[in-house]
Order: sequence, then structure tokens, then C-alpha cells
Amino acid sequence: MSVIIKISPKFKEELNGRLLFFIDRPGENEEPMLFKRGGFGMNGCPVFGVTFYGLKGGDEINLDEQKEHIFGSPFQFDEIPHEKLLVQAFFIRYHKYKRKDGHEIWGMQDFGSGGHFANNPFNLYSDVKTENYGEKDIKLIINQRIEPEYELKEGEVYQQGNYEDHGLVRYFKMKSELLSDFWGEDIYLGANILLPKRYDPEKKYPMILCQGHFPGGTAPFRYDVELREREQGFTKYWNSGKAPQVICVNFRDANMFYDDSYRVNSANLGPYGDAYVQELIPAIEEKYGGLGTPEGRILVGGSTGGWISAALLLFYPDFFGGTWPGFADSLDFHDHQLMDLYNDENVYYIQHPWRRVERPGARDTRGNILWTYREENYYELAIGGRLELGMGQFGIYNAVFSPCGEDGYPLPVYDTMTGEIHKDVVEYWGEHYDLTAYIERNHEWLMPKIRGKFHLRAGDMDNFYLNLGHYAMTEVLEKYDHQGYSVTFPKVGHDGNITIIDMMEEMRAYLKKTVKRRRKKTK
Repeated sequence: MSVIIKISPKFKEELNGRLLFFIDRPGENEEPMLFKRGGFGMNGCPVFGVTFYGLKGGDEINLDEQKEHIFGSPFQFDEIPHEKLLVQAFFIRYHKYKRKDGHEIWGMQDFGSGGHFANNPFNLYSDVKTENYGEKDIKLIINQRIEPEYELKEGEVYQQGNYEDHGLVRYFKMKSELLSDFWGEDIYLGANILLPKRYDPEKKYPMILCQGHFPGGTAPFRYDVELREREQGFTKYWNSGKAPQVICVNFRDANMFYDDSYRVNSANLGPYGDAYVQELIPAIEEKYGGLGTPEGRILVGGSTGGWISAALLLFYPDFFGGTWPGFADSLDFHDHQLMDLYNDENVYYIQHPWRRVERPGARDTRGNILWTYREENYYELAIGGRLELGMGQFGIYNAVFSPCGEDGYPLPVYDTMTGEIHKDVVEYWGEHYDLTAYIERNHEWLMPKIRGKFHLRAGDMDNFYLNLGHYAMTEVLEKYDHQGYSVTFPKVGHDGNITIIDMMEEMRAYLKKTVKRRRKKTK
């Protein structure tokens, strides 16, 4: 019995990328496409991947002949149970980037999907079939393509998506000269903009810059999209005119590694930080009427956005005026989730005198383990082939924080199969992106610039153990009298425990104080 996947002859161009084989048990799942079931990650279908270059229409791949190259999650290809299963093939198309540094690397090119392979236009897939696995050969034909949802207008590109202005919401996209120079081809940055109710294009407004994952067409603070019961009423609040008269912005910067860039300069991603402060934010201010002063630019974000909103203030303290990081990604690499990268030897296992146990990767707020760190990493290996290539959370950690290897890809901070930590790479991470260590090293000149500007929030049962890094940064900030605040909330998970409206009112009070002070100084 073999699994044979054929590429339809109708696809004429050369195909390079990751071939995925998905399985699932027949049941009541309403999503017919296996590659979309359970979202993108640990709750999805079992998946098995192998990378190919130079495929063409008409080619056949016998997966059984590729066993030594296939990697699967949550189990391996030869462990697939012999029973009635749904099966489907998928192909993630890769693009060759020829960077200015001379490296040529392969990765999925974003066409507006926000870095999600299962939504990215021009990726390929087969029909879903029901098979008695193990009884006879399974044959799948990759004969379908994810099509764009719209046709491009003159001057448009698919990268970072295209959306229509409506009401108080505007969409902005520009080519970044800095990033295009690094990548050797046109790279675009996008932004979604929420204008105040009484917006006057002749006036100047403070800007709240929202950091986080790719928002698609969703406006900042989920305006007009009430997703959670706790946030019911924000749209009404904003439309009432009672909200602060500010411009809110979130950003679109999906790339080959992830759905956002972490917005700092990086050896592997390029000068995203400089592109934001030198190109994108000034362009938005000029077009929509931003104040154009540090006090008129404040940052907010949770999780990934929490790390970004902390890092941007630290790395560009003369450009931004304050920050509200919530439940932030690892602020200290002594507490990289549940790992001490500096002192631990392995990220997958905790070694005790007589035994070792798997290191948890996620928990619920009662402490029950949802999955292990190894399991989550292995999922990324199945989808992307190598963590340093991307396609997930740990891929972007390597892409942002690591030095570039001789092959042009990020050097992984640990062995992706065994979990053994590479201390030389950890040293690089610590020197460049450990935010707590950065404050400690630079406190003499940095603290006067950021004092009173940090507002940290987290739950003490963060689902990904990010409260540990929060505690570490708090100790250093308080050591140097930061005069902001740092709070945690009992029995709260991956959440900042504040409504958007309450956050907005807190920022209003802050802006009233800081912008007024700036105006007095300039008189």
C-alpha cells in the first residue's frame, strides 16, 4: 500500500515548496478542507510534510518512497493508523528571494493571507477523499488552486492585502525602500487606520499605534467587529464622539517567516524597525494628520504585540512617547516561556536527578497542560520543514533574534529535533533582543528617556508562561524607578484583563498630560 500524489498537468510552471499530506477521521467537522480544520496549529489535523524543488505538472510522488524525508505531527508517517480516514494533499509554493547580502533563500511569498499557508493564494491542493487506509494504494491529484478573492486594480499588488475604505476606516500601503533594498525585490508595508469621529483633515492628532499579528482588514481595536462579550460597546463608544480624538493604527507586515515581523531590525528579516520609524509612520502622519512628535505616538499591544510595543519604545525612545505592553512574549530570555535559555541545556525536557520530563508549552488557567514545547515545535517542523525556515511562532523567534547562517537562513537557537540549546546563538539573542538585559545594560542613558512611559499588564496564569518574563522585567524597571506601572491579575491567562474602552480612557489621561506638557515646552 502506498500514498501516491500526482501534480495535475494543468500546472505548467515549476513548483518548489512543501508538500503536505493531511488526515482526519470522518466525523461532524463542518470544515470540508482538512488543511483548515482546527485552525492553524496544535488543534488541527495530523499532517506530514516533505520539501520538493523542481516539480512540474504530471509528476507523481510516492510518499512511501520519501519516508526518510517526511516529518509528521503529532506522529510520524509510518504510524498512521490503518482505519477509515479522510485524506488530502496540499502544496505550499515557495519563492526564491535573492537578498542584497548575496544569500538566496526559499519561503512562502505572502499574497495577502497574512502568512497563513492555508489561505495564501496560489497554493495548491487536492480533493478530500475517504479511504480505508492500509488496504490499497491511495491516489490523490493536486488539481486545485487557492484563488485570490479579487482582481488587482491598476497599481495594486497582492502583498499585505488590499481593502476598501469605509466609514472612519482607511487602508494604507506603501513600498519600503529600506526593506526592498535588503530583500532584493519590492517589499510593502500596510496599515489599517481608524479615524476619530470628529476627524478634521486640517487638524493634527495623536496616534495610538497597535502592535500585533496580521489584522487583515480588521480595524484597530476591532472597531465594527465585536468579537468578545467584554468588548461589546467599543464601536458605539467610538462613534458617539466620546472617545479620545486620536488616530488609531494597526499594521500589516506578513513575511515568509510569520504573520508579522516583530518590527525591529534583524539580520534575517532586515531593517523593519527603521522602516517603521523612518518610512511608514511618518507617511501615515503626513497623510492623515498625525502630530509628528514623540508624545503623539503611543504604543499598545498584547502577546507578540506586547513584545513589539516594549521593544519599539526601548530601541527608539526618542521617537515614541509611551507604551502599554500586555501579556508580552519573552521579555527576558532567562524566562523564554518556561525555559532559561542561558542556563538550561535542553528546551524540550526538564532534567531531574533520576528522570526527565517533557517541558510544557501551554496550559489552561487551572494548570492543566495543553501541549508540550516539543509537540508545538514538531508541528512547525511538519509544516515548514525546519524551524529556521519559519511557518510558525518558533520560526519567527529564530528569524528575528538569531544571526544569519552561512546558508542564508537563521541559525536556530536549539536543535530542532533534540531540543539541545546552542549557547553561541543564545549569546547573540541576549546581546541584541533580551529586553530586560537591554534596560540593565543601558539604564544610565535609557531610563531618563522612558521613565513614566511603561505600563505593563499580564495574567499570573498566562497560558504560555509569559508572566515569568513580565516579573523579570518588572524587577529591573522598579530597580531603576521607572515610575510607570506593572500589574498582574490572579487566575488570568493570556490576557491583559482590561477592556478596550478602559484602556482608551487611560491613554486619554496620559496623552492629556504628556501632549499638553510638550506644547507648553514649545511655546
